[in-house]
Amino acid sequence: WRDHADGEWNYMRKKIQKLLESDISAYKIAKDTGVTQSKISGLRSGTIKIENITLAIAEKLALYYDELNKKQGGL
Repeated sequence: WRDHADGEWNYMRKKIQKLLESDISAYKIAKDTGVTQSKISGLRSGTIKIENITLAIAEKLALYYDELNKKQGGL
């Protein structure tokens, strides 16, 4: 069970990292996901670590990445 959970978290983390490294503005991500712009900016700058965000925020960002990936064929 733990190995599976770790694998899922790593997969979600990679999605979030790709989203944060994209050219999409913090404003747009915040507007589309409901995650605050300051949280997005903090994650991008490294003042907030992905490991320290809530599961709810991680899920919102990972799902948003998935949506964009489907629409645009990849980030």
